[in-house]
Amino acid sequence: MSWPQIVAAFTEMNKARRKGEDIRPTWDRFSAAVNASAEDPPLHLQLILQGLAEVPSARKEDIVILDHGCGSGRTLLCLLAMGYRGIHGIDIGGDCEDWNRFLNDGLELSGKRFAVYDGTRLPYPGRAFDFVFSQQVVEHIRPAALDSYYEEERRVMKPGGVVYHQVPHRLVPYDSHTRTWLIHYLPRRLWLAILRRMGRDMLVPETALFLRWPWEHRRLLRRHLGACEDRTMSRFLRVQDLSDYDGPRRLRGYLARSLRLPVLGTLARKLLPNFVMLDTISRIP
Repeated sequence: MSWPQIVAAFTEMNKARRKGEDIRPTWDRFSAAVNASAEDPPLHLQLILQGLAEVPSARKEDIVILDHGCGSGRTLLCLLAMGYRGIHGIDIGGDCEDWNRFLNDGLELSGKRFAVYDGTRLPYPGRAFDFVFSQQVVEHIRPAALDSYYEEERRVMKPGGVVYHQVPHRLVPYDSHTRTWLIHYLPRRLWLAILRRMGRDMLVPETALFLRWPWEHRRLLRRHLGACEDRTMSRFLRVQDLSDYDGPRRLRGYLARSLRLPVLGTLARKLLPNFVMLDTISRIP
């Protein structure tokens, strides 16, 4: 089962939720679509599952998980369908009470599993989670809230827990949010002005897009979470099917092949991690 089929099943389930219909039949179809991909999960789920496998001495159903910037909740619901019952998701907006009722009444999960907060202090006690992750979230955090984002992750993590981040940044030549090349290398005011001249919709770039340099993410991880391991090349080399890739596919294919060349590949492996999305793992001491 492919990722587009999982997305289609989720969309059907979400429509039923919004209409106030019984979610259970669509949940069964969504769950079946997710588990049909168990042997070869979509890449963004593979990376999360790899991090979950590194949580020490915990059974799948007992791992307490936080998606820090969960959006629609689709990724968390995929994990739930796979048997991870300790899911929690939080974001700064959205309507989540329908999901909570379904999870409580339909799937017998206790407590409030999806929540909305102000973007600063997480509404959870300290040492609550074994695994925290965010995928393509950090670039949407306002500068004033950035330190607290990482500080709060450290506060709610259990010792020995694992934190996974995937972060687009300013050195990635192609920005998929604005679908432009290189202009985000310029000072923020200038590239926003260029986007306006191009006639682009400015709502997201002006209010919810704050691309930063990759070393800023690493610095904040070291400050708040300790040492981190860079998994960027591991992700890059694992991508085989580019059908769902949101970017220039031909260039992406050329780069992947260059990494396997004898001499050029060695140089590319050293340079490329700075020019593609970062994937990092941090372990809490």
